Amino acid sequence: MLYSLILLSAISVALIIERVLVVRRSNRVLQALEDRSLGLPGCEARHCEKSAEANLLKLVRETADKTGTGNMELLQGQLDGIIGRYRRHLERYTAFLGTLGNNAPFLGLLGTCIGVIEAFFQLGVNVEGGAGAVMAGISEALVATATGIAVAIPAVVAYNFLSKASDEAVERFVQLAWTVIRGGKV
Repeated sequence: MLYSLILLSAISVALIIERVLVVRRSNRVLQALEDRSLGLPGCEARHCEKSAEANLLKLVRETADKTGTGNMELLQGQLDGIIGRYRRHLERYTAFLGTLGNNAPFLGLLGTCIGVIEAFFQLGVNVEGGAGAVMAGISEALVATATGIAVAIPAVVAYNFLSKASDEAVERFVQLAWTVIRGGKV
């Protein structure tokens, strides 16, 4: 169990770093696009033009041009699809972090139970070892619980941070999308 928890911890750290970089980049691009929509200098081509946000805003513009603003229900439905794509882009792998945060303590507890059973089994086989042998085995087993908690805490913190950051970015994107629909420059 302990090795599984260590592997899951390494995976979660890699995912956390990758997702934080994606959210930071997205925030920079959204800020630059917002600045551009206000007529301020911003959004250099290297930052924005090939970004997911710029590509999706181009899709919003094309959709608005095709459907027109007369059919708002159709436009809203298509906009919801585009927003869903952006949300999926931002929230990729966050469900894994949430699941790991919820279940890592239980994996640690399972490792502890297995370790305690093994310690008592060893006591049954080697009665002469006494309480010292059992205590050593139990203390080793408790490391699994501590490891499970140590894996869960950063995963839960990252999940909460990334969920909030994604929601905020999606809200900013929606505002920019409506600016584009109304004919604004972005």
